[in-house]
Amino acid sequence: MPAACDISGACDMSARGDVPGAGAAWTWHGGRVTARPLLLLDVDGVLNAFGAWERRDSSLPLAPGNLVVPEGFRAARADGYHLLLREEHADWVEVLGRRFDMVWATMWQGRAPVGLAPVVGYGASWPWIPFDDHQSFTTTQRTGWGIGSYKFPGVVATVGDRPAVWIDDDLEPAIYEWAAERDSSGIPTLLVQPDPAEGWTRAEYEAVLAFADSLEDGPGSEPPGGWVVA
Repeated sequence: MPAACDISGACDMSARGDVPGAGAAWTWHGGRVTARPLLLLDVDGVLNAFGAWERRDSSLPLAPGNLVVPEGFRAARADGYHLLLREEHADWVEVLGRRFDMVWATMWQGRAPVGLAPVVGYGASWPWIPFDDHQSFTTTQRTGWGIGSYKFPGVVATVGDRPAVWIDDDLEPAIYEWAAERDSSGIPTLLVQPDPAEGWTRAEYEAVLAFADSLEDGPGSEPPGGWVVA
């Protein structure tokens, strides 16, 4: 169950990060995976294409009175934040939810299922990764100083040995190395790194579908060079 959080972001920490099967192993059985793969989904730069706003007057800076919503997007507010959402995302998430265990992997953390989900129209029942709980001054899993690095220890603990897709706009080279090592050890792993100027695109969505198809087709069905979308 997701944590119980109020609009201020105060949460019942006892329910944080309850990802079904987190850290569990998986096996091939009759050409199919016995545990559903995970799909870890970020918000800002992925669902919220904050770099895609257009200017009414190109000579003026981006500001509330000078913003234009691009075609195919809608403007929204959640938990006090302005969002720019691609209208297709809800349909894509519905399709992928039949094939993946969906997990919020965002710095919204416990605010995602409570403050964000009612606005985007999905994700109220998804578990979320409590990234703050995975931080330590002595951690050896940080890959750098970006947001992706901050998330990395929590992602590693969550995915365990399960096939996984991680969609995030801030992924560092060391994270790609980790994904390649998982792939080479026989654990299918897909990284998708959207551009915040576009958010999560149809081509990237179709890459996730192809990854899901490959899991059903069996080992050896991945493309040459492994699964990377950036």
